[in-house]
Amino acid sequence: MNAEIITYFFIFLLGIAFVLPACYFLVLHFDNKQYAFLKKLKWTGVLLLGLLCLWMTMPSFTEMVFRDYRVLEGACVLEPSESKGTSIDITLTETNDTFSFRDAPDLEAYGKKVPYYCQVTTTRNLAFEINYRVFDKDTKKLLYAN
Repeated sequence: MNAEIITYFFIFLLGIAFVLPACYFLVLHFDNKQYAFLKKLKWTGVLLLGLLCLWMTMPSFTEMVFRDYRVLEGACVLEPSESKGTSIDITLTETNDTFSFRDAPDLEAYGKKVPYYCQVTTTRNLAFEINYRVFDKDTKKLLYAN
């Protein structure tokens, strides 16, 4: 398993870990006047945070569990991400889809002047990136695979 899949399941499990106790607390103790309003408000916030995590991950759940991935390939441009330290942004030039990965390949050059051929594996709804491969554009020789 790579880091992207682990991150997906971490967010999913975090959502479950937030929703279940929050529902339990709110259902059992909502009418109880003994508990303070701020405590109920805190558990409502935990519930909303858990629902947000589940809302982000549930559309791709069956694809991640059954490994029903989509492979996009074509000419691409690799650029180091400006927002993260060692991550890379891969833009497929034909579809103009951009994907971000945490581990940047150790290639000689990056940017729009150096085109590569890429295979990017993602979920069917393009919400979560799984892995990628970078090939030489002319010879189709594998240069990097994460």
